[in-house]
Amino acid sequence: MASRANSVSAGLGGSLGSTRASTIWGRSQKLCPASRYTDLESGRISLGCNFACIHCQNWEISQQFAEGTVCGEREIAALIDEARRRGCRNQNWVGGDPIPHIPFWLKVLLWETENTPVFFNTNGFYSTEASSLLRGVVDIYKIDFKYGSDICAEKISGVSGYWKVITRNLKAAKKQGELLIRVLVLPRHLECCLIPIVSFISRELGPETRVNLMDQYSPHWRAAELPELKKRLDPDEWEKAVKIALEAGLRNVIT
Repeated sequence: MASRANSVSAGLGGSLGSTRASTIWGRSQKLCPASRYTDLESGRISLGCNFACIHCQNWEISQQFAEGTVCGEREIAALIDEARRRGCRNQNWVGGDPIPHIPFWLKVLLWETENTPVFFNTNGFYSTEASSLLRGVVDIYKIDFKYGSDICAEKISGVSGYWKVITRNLKAAKKQGELLIRVLVLPRHLECCLIPIVSFISRELGPETRVNLMDQYSPHWRAAELPELKKRLDPDEWEKAVKIALEAGLRNVIT
């Protein structure tokens, strides 16, 4: 625990808005070699997100949410330590997205007494300063690679300069820990998004990079505002998406 604590900058503080704490067992086994892991809040530990995806299925905790229960860093650290003693393999920082709460999570680590590995579950859109803070702290990065086009990122998630930031952080994450990439295939976004995404992964990160290609897109929240996002991915488009990923040279694709 000392080595991890030494990687955390002093003087970080704050509080976290959440609703409850719980433990999830035996999920995401294909993505995480550990058969069990701690997932506080059942995947809803931190409220808020730095994206505004119009199709977000978790919009009630990422965009429009009540205050929830405000938890201090000691309280969260105690919950993580207890879960670790019960046999959980790691702590899963999720949301919303954990990015707005990075200073808080680093403070939590200073109060933990058990050496619990960190699973950083994120959209990957963070600064170089944040990346430096996470170095030596995060063991596993699970990053959503959402768009292959800045135009699509701006239109769907309201973010600018997406490609430069996400590709920079993916390269850094590969050097800093174990990298797992999640790609949600969006309807009618194969050419503009999927092809550039899988091509970059194969070329820059390596064909053995673990990629979870997902077909479970479902229109939520304000998805109806964009015609192509009004309906689910059809079977033919999904079959084509898998073919695109394999033809890009990826050899470790999970579907």
